[in-house]
Amino acid sequence: MTRPATAAELALAEQLCPQLSWDDAHVEEGGQFHTVLIANDAAVIRMARTVQASQQMPRTVRINALVAKQLNYQVPTAVSPILTRDSLSSVAMKFIPGSAHPPHHGDPLILRRLVADLAAVELAGMADDLAPPFAFRGPWTEERISECFNALPEDLRQPASAVWNQLDKLAQVPPSLVHGDLAGHNMHWLDGQLIGILDWDLASAWDPALNTAYLALWHGQDLIEQIAPDAEQAHRAQIWLGLMSLERLSDTLSRTDAPKLNKLLRKIGPRIIDAAKAAGFRGLQS
Repeated sequence: MTRPATAAELALAEQLCPQLSWDDAHVEEGGQFHTVLIANDAAVIRMARTVQASQQMPRTVRINALVAKQLNYQVPTAVSPILTRDSLSSVAMKFIPGSAHPPHHGDPLILRRLVADLAAVELAGMADDLAPPFAFRGPWTEERISECFNALPEDLRQPASAVWNQLDKLAQVPPSLVHGDLAGHNMHWLDGQLIGILDWDLASAWDPALNTAYLALWHGQDLIEQIAPDAEQAHRAQIWLGLMSLERLSDTLSRTDAPKLNKLLRKIGPRIIDAAKAAGFRGLQS
């Protein structure tokens, strides 16, 4: 969703980067924690929606700078100091050209190279600024699992339990850099090439198979084996897709706007089944 920038937002942009033109600026409101003011090809203004996002902004500015030093993709780095007004922070970030890739397909060679590039990033010096695993919604607790289990139809309960039972095993995988949200809008493409990666707020030291899972969720689950560097990571990515589906269910159950639960279950059910098969669950009908 986009809208014209307000007078206050334009004044903020001019204060952060007075040397740039902010005529005809518009604001992208799709982010959960930030809005982004866009007007030129040099910088954008990232504006926190909440006090919590404001508190996290210095950390995310640092992690973007650290990642940018090791990757050949463009990463938005700060081009101004952070400015805080009324407890909400904003910062000017380097503009990254390009746009999202259309969903449900993609070049597996480019995606596989990205997975390898992320795995090659040296984590030394990043530990204090990386987010913890499960930073978005928090780790799975018995209470969350129970709530989701009870909301599932009978035929999905045992498969879902088989997927949850993999959490301890997945936690033992040697970690590498995981982006945290490799969805279409966070990856900018130009002329068929991946040129930039945005939104590193959830970057963490975690199971590298998650990067394959995120990419497959957007570009197509049939590409998992072509994206993953080896069969073991492809196997774990399939399980992570099931866990992501259960995360989606947990998030939906926490909402108060009468979400369409049956529609969601029809969408995520096959992913949970596939993940249970990958986890070795034998109670499924052929």
